[in-house]
Amino acid sequence: MSQKGKYTIGLGIEDPPHLQPGSRVEIKPRGFGYRGAWFSAIIIKRDTPIYSNHFVVKFTDLYLDKNTGARPLKKMSIVFIRPQPSPQPPRKFKIGDNADAYHMNGWWEGVIVVELQDDNYVFLFHSEYQWPKCLVFGVSQLRLHRTWFGGYWMPPELESELDVAEVQREEDPTKITMEMEELSEGALVEVANDEDGFNRAWFAAIIVKPVGNNRYMIQYETVQTEDDTGLGKEMDILQIRPCPPDIPVPDQFEMLDQVEALYKGGWWKGVIINVHSDDSKYQVYLATHEEMEFKHSDLRLHQDWVHGKWTKPSPGVHL
Repeated sequence: MSQKGKYTIGLGIEDPPHLQPGSRVEIKPRGFGYRGAWFSAIIIKRDTPIYSNHFVVKFTDLYLDKNTGARPLKKMSIVFIRPQPSPQPPRKFKIGDNADAYHMNGWWEGVIVVELQDDNYVFLFHSEYQWPKCLVFGVSQLRLHRTWFGGYWMPPELESELDVAEVQREEDPTKITMEMEELSEGALVEVANDEDGFNRAWFAAIIVKPVGNNRYMIQYETVQTEDDTGLGKEMDILQIRPCPPDIPVPDQFEMLDQVEALYKGGWWKGVIINVHSDDSKYQVYLATHEEMEFKHSDLRLHQDWVHGKWTKPSPGVHL
C-alpha cells in the first residue's frame, strides 16, 4: 500500500481512483437474477494475492443478511467493476435510445421503445432473465446508457463503432407522400377512436357528408350496429385521415419495428418485442400497455400523417 493509503499493483503502478478503498462503484453481479444490471457498491480493499485482480466490496442495496441486518463483504473481479456514473439530470429520451432503468435496486440495461404521456416511457430490458420484458418507467427512473471502456465513458452513439456492421433491411428510398384530398361524400378514410393522446386507434370509415365547421358525418366500415349496418358518427376533421398507402413486408417484421395491429376492428399502435421461431407470429407491445400475439397478416408498418403527407418514422416506436 502506498503512503496515502492507495493500493498499487507492483512496479509502482497504482490502482485508478475508482478502485481505491472507499470509492463508490457499480458492479454487475454474475448471480442468476442479476445479470444485465449494475448495482451500487463500495470498494473495501484489493484482494490478495494482488495479481488476482479481485476486490473486496460491500454492496449498498444487495445481499442484506436478514438475521444481522448487515451486508456481507464480497469478492468481485475487476472486469465487473466500473466507476459510478455522475448523476444525470432528467432528459427527454428518443425512441431507440440505449438507456438504463432503475428497477429492483439496480440499473438495468435496455432500450426505449415507446414514448408515452407525462414523461413516461416503455423500456425493453436486454436481459433474457427479466420478465416482463417491457415495463413503464418515469423519466426520473431512467438514465442514458454509458459504457466504461478503456478508462473512459462512452455514450451510446460511439458504441456502434465497436459493433460489427449489420445488414439493414432495404427500403424504397422514395418518400411516401400523399396530399389530403377533399373529403367528398363517399371518400374512404380512417378515423380515430375517442381515446385521448397516444393510445388512439384508427378505424376504416366512409365520409357520409360534411356538417360544417370542419366536421363530417362518417359511417364506420368495421364497427357495426345491432342490425349489422355501419355505425354513424359526427367527427372533427382532426380525427380523420386518408387511408395509409400499403408498404409490403414480404418476408417478416423485425424486432422493434413500429407497427399497427388489427384488433377489435381498428389499427392500434405498437412495437414488436418478439419474433416467434416460425416467423409467422409476433409478440406486440401495444400503446394501451397490453402485450398480445398477432399474425403477420394482422400487422402493418406504422406511418404518420403529418402536414398532409405520409412519413415513415425512425426505428422504434413513438406513440
